[in-house]
Amino acid sequence: MRSLSVFAIAICARSAVAGQSPFTFGRAPQVDSDIGWDQYNSQIYETTNSDVSTYASTIVSTLSSSPYHTIFLRLLQRAKCIPMLAHMENATVFAPTDQAWKEWAERNTPGLSISDADHGESVNGWLGPGGLDEWFRDEEEVILSRVAVSGDEGMERRIMDNQNWALRQHLLYHMFNYTLPLSSFLPSDVSNVTLQTTLLYPLKEQPPLPPVPEPGTPWLPQGGEGLLGGHGQRLRIARVGSKEGGEKGKVGVEWDGEGGVKIWDGKGWAKGNDSANEVPGARWVRNGVVVGIDGVLDMPPSIEEIIRTHPSLSYLSSILSLSSPPTPLPSSFSSTPHLTVFAPSNEAFMEGFDDIEKGYLKGPYGEEGVGRIVSQTVILGKDGNGVVWSDTLGEKNSEFDAISGEHLEISSSSPFIITVNNTSPSTPDILASNGVIHILPSLILPPSFNLLNSAEKMLLSLNATQFVSLMRSANLSEEYIGKDSKGGYTLLAPTDDVLDVLDKWDGLSTKVARELSNTFSDVSEKPSFPDPSPLSALLRYHILPQRLLPTDIVDGQLLSTELQTSSLKGARQKLRVEVAEKDGKEGKGKARSGWETVGQGEVRFGGATVLGKPVKSGNNVIYLISTLLSLPDTMLQTAVSDLQLSTFIAALYASDLAKTTKRLPAITYFIPQNPAFTDLGLAMEWLLTADGKDDLRKVVKYHMVEGIVYSEDVEDGKRIYQTVEGGDVVIERAKPPHGHGPGIITIGSPTKWPSHDSGSSLPSNGELYPANITLADSLTDTGVIHTIDQVVLPSDVDLTVGKLIKGSKQLTMSDLMVRAGLGWILEGREPSKEEVQKAELEGRVRSWDEDEDGDGDEGKEDDLAYPAYIVLCPSDKAFSKLNLTHYISTPPALLSLLKLHIIPSSSLSLSSSLSSAVPPQNGQPLALNDDSIYKTLLSTSSKYGDLAFRGTGDGSWIVGIKDARGGGRVRGDSARVGMAGRASVRWKNPRTSATSNSDDNGEEEKDPKHRDGRDRLWEGGMTLGGGVMMIDSVLIPYEPSWFSRWGLLTITLAGISILLLAAAGSIGYWFWTRRKDDYMPILVEEDGEPEGEEHA
Repeated sequence: MRSLSVFAIAICARSAVAGQSPFTFGRAPQVDSDIGWDQYNSQIYETTNSDVSTYASTIVSTLSSSPYHTIFLRLLQRAKCIPMLAHMENATVFAPTDQAWKEWAERNTPGLSISDADHGESVNGWLGPGGLDEWFRDEEEVILSRVAVSGDEGMERRIMDNQNWALRQHLLYHMFNYTLPLSSFLPSDVSNVTLQTTLLYPLKEQPPLPPVPEPGTPWLPQGGEGLLGGHGQRLRIARVGSKEGGEKGKVGVEWDGEGGVKIWDGKGWAKGNDSANEVPGARWVRNGVVVGIDGVLDMPPSIEEIIRTHPSLSYLSSILSLSSPPTPLPSSFSSTPHLTVFAPSNEAFMEGFDDIEKGYLKGPYGEEGVGRIVSQTVILGKDGNGVVWSDTLGEKNSEFDAISGEHLEISSSSPFIITVNNTSPSTPDILASNGVIHILPSLILPPSFNLLNSAEKMLLSLNATQFVSLMRSANLSEEYIGKDSKGGYTLLAPTDDVLDVLDKWDGLSTKVARELSNTFSDVSEKPSFPDPSPLSALLRYHILPQRLLPTDIVDGQLLSTELQTSSLKGARQKLRVEVAEKDGKEGKGKARSGWETVGQGEVRFGGATVLGKPVKSGNNVIYLISTLLSLPDTMLQTAVSDLQLSTFIAALYASDLAKTTKRLPAITYFIPQNPAFTDLGLAMEWLLTADGKDDLRKVVKYHMVEGIVYSEDVEDGKRIYQTVEGGDVVIERAKPPHGHGPGIITIGSPTKWPSHDSGSSLPSNGELYPANITLADSLTDTGVIHTIDQVVLPSDVDLTVGKLIKGSKQLTMSDLMVRAGLGWILEGREPSKEEVQKAELEGRVRSWDEDEDGDGDEGKEDDLAYPAYIVLCPSDKAFSKLNLTHYISTPPALLSLLKLHIIPSSSLSLSSSLSSAVPPQNGQPLALNDDSIYKTLLSTSSKYGDLAFRGTGDGSWIVGIKDARGGGRVRGDSARVGMAGRASVRWKNPRTSATSNSDDNGEEEKDPKHRDGRDRLWEGGMTLGGGVMMIDSVLIPYEPSWFSRWGLLTITLAGISILLLAAAGSIGYWFWTRRKDDYMPILVEEDGEPEGEEHA
């Protein structure tokens, strides 16, 4: 059947009845332009009298005779629908009463200005702020009044045409092009709700009128199939007397009979019309049936509007962008024609997805997932398939293809009962202007469907959308978190809440900018390894190239990241893991027991706390963290942050190596703490002088190892590494005590060094012990820093006594030594014969030419190194109190003075073996104890040449001349010891070649006389290299007084003389008493004692 537009009919009618009144039948009254619909109502009622029977047999005459349908009749006239109804042989018209129109207008009249409403802001496209009143005015008058406001007549006429068309569309929804019989209104055993087809063919907009009307039936639209695939809009009727329809019946109900408007009671129909008692509100006439209703039928809204407003689809509405639906959904749910949507209900989403998946759908990037879900059950009416209403289906399955490609099998066993892929909609047949919606109680998804089919979507669901945006900006999304990513990564993602806080205070951009500016070192030459972009580098630091499960996390662990830069020579940057127990204590290497122990503030990656439990996404693991990770700083920035490393930083700048160090890639720094430099004493003072800068540069570079050595890379035993200085260092991990835990890591000098070979077991720099690593693995952008407790000196840094004295800035002593012929001690070399003779040290010190001529002293312990000396150096202030003129003018006195201040290496401690068992402490060249006594160069010529040391109790020491009597420090017998420094060892007669090192063999060669070979480095309590000890007073050679020399003998002789005189006196007295031989004592009897007793 060819279709003909209603508008063509209107044109024909207008041409045929030009100049007629608005009503074309009988005595339809003219309407004054200034009266309202109430007055018009009364006029119509008054004019319908005895002539009504003439037209009672038609739909129009029946409406004209009713005083309760004047508004409906007026609207039909304005919409040019009267000629159409006159030409229809079979029709069903649902006529709202005037009261129904009043109530509908009150509910829907917009509260806008007339001009706004006229330009599109009107209900259903035709009801403006003027309500129904303006439709009772003459159309031309309305247009002229609007032109007076806008001044554009052409626009106003187009608007009026659009409003007339919109009104016509609304009225057509109240009409069928067939006559419903009485049986359609009466209860049935099959279904008491029937689905009918109206004359409304929904369109996007009013189509243009053709210049010549096309012939055809008068009720089909012009402009194609419309929005329902060539089908009229549907309308449900609930039968009279049924449970769904009630006593009167209802029109426009839902599938279950809810809603709709009641059929009119028919009390206002004109008498004499043929009426059915069962349906009082209906009148069957010659060309159809008129059914009075108590409400206005609203046209079904678009699918978009239904999704937006239906209570069961509120969740779908919240996650679906209806203004621009995601692919593969249609571009619009309001204008795309003949759609069938099986929409998941709120319960379907709640039961079908967990909180994480719902979080993704609610997020800004969840539309992709929403599109994949909804597209599984959206059918486009094409290829002969129109809109899928329930009454278009049969009991057998009909096959449809959803726009996703999913195959759907749909059937209907009874009215409004649909089954789609074995799922029955909870709400079928929700009519829409461009299709139909069936609400599903559960999701229909293929078995292989995975909403979060990539780490990116999982991150979005976890509220890490900004992190995903950064990944996309850096073009890393596809590689690491996209659907096609190979997986196997661990992602450390800050949440949006964290990044929002940073961004709120302008911290996010600042932090990212700072991180990006510090990403790479300032390398002037072209890097050998291609660097990622700054943003990419920052984000790659948040990605680990392996799946890290909670059970794999160990406290102190260093994890490799995806960040590889030229600053590391292509190596992966590391990230530290910290694990704390619930009481806040560190985990001390403990591993996590499972997923439950993570997310409670126990685990930190690079200082960022893990928030919540980790999440698996395919082959990836995601940890949410509390902040954006910071890339490791430069070596200088990292070291500066530790106040205990400030001396090393000062040394870097003093040696002009700060800029050079920043450009060195892949370097391991062993940085001594400040006390370690303090322990160097005078050696450090020398290094900081202008003359010591070259030595300082060597020392600093010697603490830089080429390559990156993390603590976990150091295995048990020894290993040799090359330094930036050029020499080697030995890094050793000792076996852990009791076999548990990591062993201590030390760094020291190797045994083999060109021209400084110490043999096969002792360090070539002569240090007593290696340095211990006290803090390991401080990460930098170019490597790693390990903090150590001791400065490791390279063996080719020659620290002589003269350099140490020069570092002290007390130069009087060195000047006097040169003047006295002892300059070879300052220079750290063997003297010549002439120098030995001048110093009067024959027999005490061997000259270098004697060593060359002699057979050497192989086998003697002092053959390990050349002789060394410790110089006790008084300050210049101390010398200023001395009469130097006397000593300078008296060379023997000066020589004796200086010899008393020089302790040779051949001087063993005379006190006990304790000084040999305990090494010198705190950088001292000499082991000091309260009973320590050492010989000096003066000891061979003076019994008062030995020096004794005594502690003061406050950590300082007093040195004095042994057995000296007198004024102590005032007279020059003692002095307080100050700063000290060790000189370098001068190795002698190495027994192995210097071309190779044996330190990595794992076993040290030990002297048979020593249980520990290292104690040979302080034989007799003195280090092999000697050194300098500052004192605050000059020690003056002790010369005892006359009394000190002869006082004891004199006292002894005097005592003997006195004893002899006493003995002589006693003997003389005895002889004097013996000369009285005739003397006889007379015994007198007392108290009557007998005489015999007297004789007894």
